[in-house]
Amino acid sequence: MHDGDKIVHNPKLEPEETHHDNCGDDKDVDGIMPKLQRADYYTVPPIEELLSKEKEEAGFCCHVKDFVVGRHGYGSIKFLGETDIWKLDLDSAVHFNHREVIIYMDESKKPPVGQGLNKPAEITLLNVRCINKSTGKEYRDGPMVNKYKDMLIKKAVEQDAEFVSYDPVEGQWKFRVSHF
Repeated sequence: MHDGDKIVHNPKLEPEETHHDNCGDDKDVDGIMPKLQRADYYTVPPIEELLSKEKEEAGFCCHVKDFVVGRHGYGSIKFLGETDIWKLDLDSAVHFNHREVIIYMDESKKPPVGQGLNKPAEITLLNVRCINKSTGKEYRDGPMVNKYKDMLIKKAVEQDAEFVSYDPVEGQWKFRVSHF
């Protein structure tokens, strides 16, 4: 169900953040940085900047505002509000594939709602295009795009997500989730 671009279902988006009791006490700053080794993935702020800020202000990594993890050519996730990224293994927690993102592939490693990356986020997926499967023609406006957008709105609702926008020219679909 939707009214124009707005989804009637609007999940709670306020984080229930918790932090480590010893946040900022670890003298091995390199050891508390989030782990991200894959070359096509990135963070905002970049890991190097996080390291520098943690050295300047012990405990900075326990409350990073609007932390972003992305994969070039696939999309990004902005974790809304403050996120505790202390010792996060982003390599195992975040997986972007064509037109999808998976957080905590291993359910046994998923923290409670509001902790780690299991919190409100805005997802932007790239290369989400309206293409006629039989002809291969890409549509950037018109009734086919409107129908495709309606399908994306429906998919968002099915996943308890809030549709934010769809840009058919850029091929970007944005939606929000209350947790993963």
